[in-house]
Amino acid sequence: MNAKTGSDIEGLEHVMGRHGIGNMNKNGELFSELCASCDFIIGGTVFPHKTCHKVSSVLPDNRMENQTDHMAISKRFRRSLLDVRNKRGADRGSDRHLMIADFRFKVLATRRKNETRRKKYNV
Repeated sequence: MNAKTGSDIEGLEHVMGRHGIGNMNKNGELFSELCASCDFIIGGTVFPHKTCHKVSSVLPDNRMENQTDHMAISKRFRRSLLDVRNKRGADRGSDRHLMIADFRFKVLATRRKNETRRKKYNV
């Protein structure tokens, strides 16, 4: 989508964090509107990292760096999201960096229904 979300979050505090890079473009506006209508959070802008760990693409001149790849998750799972960052050392034939997100989910044990209990008889 090449959506640049930027660092100006005025009016979008419920959708994205304040740790974006650069300025928002038209695709970034559309993406943030989509996230607002679906109750999503843009995960890459929530966590503070060095700029080199936020940048997702580098143009061929090695000067222009953009944060154009994002992870959008439901607000329901916001507390499960631990970290989102980019790994620059992954070997692939692209100008994009590998994006990694860490989650922690709590899994509840399934409860057995009352059918498995022995029935009591009035003797």
